[in-house]
Amino acid sequence: MRRIVVVGGTGFFGSAVTDLLRSEGTKPIVAARRQPADLTLDVEDRSSIRAALRPGDVVVDSVGPFQGRTTTLVEAAIETGFDLVDLADSLDYVEQVYELEANIAASGVRILTACSSISAASAALLQLSGVTKPVRATGFLVPAARHVAWPGTGGSLLGSVGRPIRTRRDGQLVSKPGWGECRDLILPAPLGRVRGYLFESADALTLSRVWPELRTVDFFVHSNVPGFDTVFRVAAHWSLFRKLVVRLAPVGLAAARRIGGTVGGLTYEIEDESGSKARLGLIGADRGYLTPAAPAVMAARNIAEDRFQVRGLVRADQQVEPEKLIAYLRTLGVELVRMDGPVSSH
Repeated sequence: MRRIVVVGGTGFFGSAVTDLLRSEGTKPIVAARRQPADLTLDVEDRSSIRAALRPGDVVVDSVGPFQGRTTTLVEAAIETGFDLVDLADSLDYVEQVYELEANIAASGVRILTACSSISAASAALLQLSGVTKPVRATGFLVPAARHVAWPGTGGSLLGSVGRPIRTRRDGQLVSKPGWGECRDLILPAPLGRVRGYLFESADALTLSRVWPELRTVDFFVHSNVPGFDTVFRVAAHWSLFRKLVVRLAPVGLAAARRIGGTVGGLTYEIEDESGSKARLGLIGADRGYLTPAAPAVMAARNIAEDRFQVRGLVRADQQVEPEKLIAYLRTLGVELVRMDGPVSSH
């Protein structure tokens, strides 16, 4: 079996990937900038990457937030000859990876970008929806805040609050104010009715590469921490207050880990050109926070065991098999649910 190296393996999602691999009998190598780690590696330092990684490795990149990251690790994969699976949620980062598609194909390596809740799980939900030619996909994320409130996820969320973001409307990526629109959705108990706010997501790019008929791909987030959505809504409209929120982010993250919700979910409403809709999602209780790690774990294991045939820049719908992902998530306490009731806008 080839080496599996988890970069950022001491962070929250890196640790989740590492633990899941170990629970299946795999022995991943943990890489990080600082000790304790099996390998010292900085994803933005080419010499560090060359010293730590070698041809044939399977690398899982969990170093967030991906907003602001460069494609140095992807370029190293092309040059060195290792396969790379990342948990990127950033549209800008994934777009940069897509610009390297020709070089990736010529190198023969595998690059699975956004192999996480976004966009591997999102693509799986669209495949399972039964809608063969979707024209609209509206995503809705309720994170298990008490578990995931760490600097990487916090930085990702704040990156959309009060900033211009891009989303897909009328077949084009257009700029909209982050947190400037909201949607209500009724989810299974104990979540109930929640309101989410417009958020930038790589799905706006990755899903349209799979389903070119998609005219609209929107994504909304509910913080799942009492009072936080109100704070973010004010911050989105008042730049000085936003600066204060950013400055106090460590305090906010600590509070979220104490009072945030423990149940989370990722849902999608998918619509075809006739107006027919399907609504389904992944809802998890105690271990639902592992949903983002699950696709990367499955893909890395399949590559390492030579059971993954696709090469080049791997599309979101090819990264994991939907039925197998659902079966794996079920073992983690995450269930696929189909819902009634429309997504309502405000």
